[in-house]
Amino acid sequence: MRIFKRIKWGIIRRIRLFFNPYEKIFSDTNSKCHFIGIGGIGMSAIAFIMKDRGFTVTGSDMNDSDMVKKLISEGIRVVVGHKKENIDEDTDVVIVSSAIPKNNPEIDRALTLGIPIVKRSFVLGKLMKQYKGIAISGTHGKTTTTTMISLVLGRAGLQPTALIGGEVKNIGGNYLVGKGAYMIAEACEYDRSFLDLEPHIAIITNIEPDHLDYYRDIHEIKEAFMRFVSKLSSDGLLIISADDNNNLDVAHAAKCKVVGYGFGSKNRMNDSVVDEYWEVENVNQAGGETNFEISNGKVSGKFTLKIPGKHNVSNACATIVVAYHLGVETNIIEGVLKEFSGTKRRFEIKGEKNGIIVVDDYAHHPTEIKSTLEGAKKFYNGKKIVVVFEAHQYSRTKLLLDDFGKSFDNADLVVMPDIYAVRDTKSDQESVSAEDLVERINKNGTKAVYISDYKEIVKYLR
Repeated sequence: MRIFKRIKWGIIRRIRLFFNPYEKIFSDTNSKCHFIGIGGIGMSAIAFIMKDRGFTVTGSDMNDSDMVKKLISEGIRVVVGHKKENIDEDTDVVIVSSAIPKNNPEIDRALTLGIPIVKRSFVLGKLMKQYKGIAISGTHGKTTTTTMISLVLGRAGLQPTALIGGEVKNIGGNYLVGKGAYMIAEACEYDRSFLDLEPHIAIITNIEPDHLDYYRDIHEIKEAFMRFVSKLSSDGLLIISADDNNNLDVAHAAKCKVVGYGFGSKNRMNDSVVDEYWEVENVNQAGGETNFEISNGKVSGKFTLKIPGKHNVSNACATIVVAYHLGVETNIIEGVLKEFSGTKRRFEIKGEKNGIIVVDDYAHHPTEIKSTLEGAKKFYNGKKIVVVFEAHQYSRTKLLLDDFGKSFDNADLVVMPDIYAVRDTKSDQESVSAEDLVERINKNGTKAVYISDYKEIVKYLR
């Protein structure tokens, strides 16, 4: 009887899919969508937005969390634990994140019932087609730049819809639902998921070797970015940091206008690639503020950030360029940037006691670490900087070991627990250790110690 039921539902599902293509599933708000891994920051944002638009949304996640509780409080049925029973027979589509293994029991159930299974990026691409998409891509800075743009467009009355890769204090969550024409979202290059998007405006903050468990090398990464850029229509807009030579190379694939911004890169820039250039000058970090000026030769302005780091000035520049091209007034941009308090885990100040400031930051790539600590050193001039760093992914640590070893110059002390495993094979985990990284950091002149247990780390810090 059960076998017959599976065959029946499989036939019905395939007939329905033949007459009801994906476009209709995601344009028909009567569709029922199930998210596997709904508690993730990217998955939850789409789930919230689809629920707000009238879709029936359900989901599951391996762990209970604050995000799972928030989803439930918004009326979304979420089950903790992955079980085949979580998939209802009348589900129209199952949405998965890149982190979900193919042997997941809910995926097996969906296959048995003939329910289409799609990636999160595929859904984002279908939703973005209904707007003028603004996609923020690059190795670093995506979340902060996405947040800044979302806040500026919101303050300007453009009522954007936004999906953000972190929780934002100024928003109170990781998404916005607006009635305006624009959708703002991060475009991640991992597993080429950003190729599912067809934005009207694209920003590339930088391109560096990363996700080398998926890509062969920087050349393959650049090829993927070129394909992403080539998807922009001729009336679209590509905005890049012109300080990054990889960005300049990739920009050759664009059919649309290319705008660059940077710190003194005008003289070495290929004018045939960049049609318009914004120069950043007079960057000053002191007294808990970062001040800078930016000009394109016709328009100029002075801006202030309450967060440190040259990298955040660069993120702000991308925001300024987008806002200028959408007709946002300068005083609105100035006000939002000055009030911007960052996103969760992006130089998030957790507390202060007896003159000791505790900061949480998600930096997990050598360039991010170096830039964050450089900004912290200037921002908190004279203070001792103690870093507790949990390396993220064995394969990344092994491939970038030398770069990691050189990225803690601005720290007075580095304390390191074991490496956090993500998509790592047993071979990856046997190939490198936290002790190896501690050794490299010490060789480069910064004191580093290995303490595997976090409770012991707290005792050591005290």
